[in-house]
Amino acid sequence: MSFKIYLKENYRLLIFYSVLMLFISMVIYFDRSNRLLSSNIFYILFVSLFIFIVYLIWDYSIKNNHIKKLRLSQASEDKTPVFPSPLEYKDEVYSVILQDLYSSYCTSLKNIEINSKENSEFMTTWVHEIKTPITTSKLLLNSMEDELQESSIIKSMKEEIDKIDEYVEKVLYYSRSDDFSKDYIISEVRLNSIIKESVKKHSIIFIRKQISFVNNIDDNLLIDTDRKWLVFIIDQLISNALKYTEPKGSIKFSSLENDAEKILAIQDTGIGIKEEDMHLLFNKSFTGNNGRNENSKSTGLGLYLSKKLAKKLGYGLTIESEYGKGTSVNIHFPKWNDYYITKM
Repeated sequence: MSFKIYLKENYRLLIFYSVLMLFISMVIYFDRSNRLLSSNIFYILFVSLFIFIVYLIWDYSIKNNHIKKLRLSQASEDKTPVFPSPLEYKDEVYSVILQDLYSSYCTSLKNIEINSKENSEFMTTWVHEIKTPITTSKLLLNSMEDELQESSIIKSMKEEIDKIDEYVEKVLYYSRSDDFSKDYIISEVRLNSIIKESVKKHSIIFIRKQISFVNNIDDNLLIDTDRKWLVFIIDQLISNALKYTEPKGSIKFSSLENDAEKILAIQDTGIGIKEEDMHLLFNKSFTGNNGRNENSKSTGLGLYLSKKLAKKLGYGLTIESEYGKGTSVNIHFPKWNDYYITKM
């Protein structure tokens, strides 16, 4: 706190002192019975002014030190900073008010956490329960497909059930995304096996839209990851590519490796992304021009979740696109020597 600010805060004291000294001076000067010399009057005024200035400096020093301690508390990284002892009675009142507000905040936060946990548990339970009839429906359709010799209606029903299954999975992973650290195991896996597993899930759409699958990934390419979470990320990226790729298009998988990282590129020949949408792609619930015009059922959660989970795994996720020509989504897997630096 600067001395100028201190004087502004104590302007009433300055006015009071000035009026008081003026009053005393006038009483002494105009009192005829007073035998003090003018020099003595000035001496008294000078000494009183000196004492008053010393008091101001002393009071300013105390309050300034108190402000510095408050600043240190403000700059502290602790969630519950320790405030210095109250300097004045009004500071005690402020302290009580802050304690009440903090207690109320803690209570509200605890209630929110409890409600959030209950909601998350409910969603997880609901997802597991709803997946049972979905799996049963798939089995029934598979048996009917054999009997009806691959009816187009059965294929369409299977495709729609696969979509329901995908949306349910998205809800499950979304509810778990904030508790990611409780459910992941890093191990060495073959990237190609994950790609094939994900493509197999979407085989019906590949076949229906006659989209060719081009795989240029070395079968021996290994990465360190949590298989379950990475499968979900790639599922979302393939689903998006299929959604916005016209019939008889293609989706190509390729890899690149350098000293710092391994990169998986998923390239499609779809409609591409407009330039004005590029910087908003990973925002939650952002559907963009394509989501509104080409696919009105887009939720805007796929890329948001993919980016969020990739970041938690220590990966980078980038997108390159030219409107009307296609899109390339790149997952950057850092080498182990950079992985720990990324996570920290």
